[in-house]
Amino acid sequence: MRIGLDKNFTMTPDKGCAVQPLRRNTMLITQTTTWEGTPTAIEAVVAGSREAAPIHEGLGATNPRLMRSVSGGDVHQVEYMIDFDSFEAQGKFSDAIVDSEWWTGMMQAVAAAYPDLRNGGTRLTYNAI
Repeated sequence: MRIGLDKNFTMTPDKGCAVQPLRRNTMLITQTTTWEGTPTAIEAVVAGSREAAPIHEGLGATNPRLMRSVSGGDVHQVEYMIDFDSFEAQGKFSDAIVDSEWWTGMMQAVAAAYPDLRNGGTRLTYNAI
């Protein structure tokens, strides 16, 4: 997956997507993957996330974390998040991860765990301030 946006991508209320200069070092891209499942399946995601974090860091991601609700939200849902300093860095990560042995094994494990474990999708967000 390649995203054809430069690191100065911003969104403005009046113009939608636009390329505008940003202050240095303000770009932060967060990739969030949501997982839903049984308590046993979620514990497997916790264990798998611990194993995945150093692999993801080796491919350019930073600050890997698995977030669980403390209040509100769904106790049968977790969100795995990793950060990048640009869309370009996230794109390079995405290109590298789908070509890795880890990806192949992870996809097989997720398929085998269904329907106890479901992928709720992956989204990209950016720091707007």
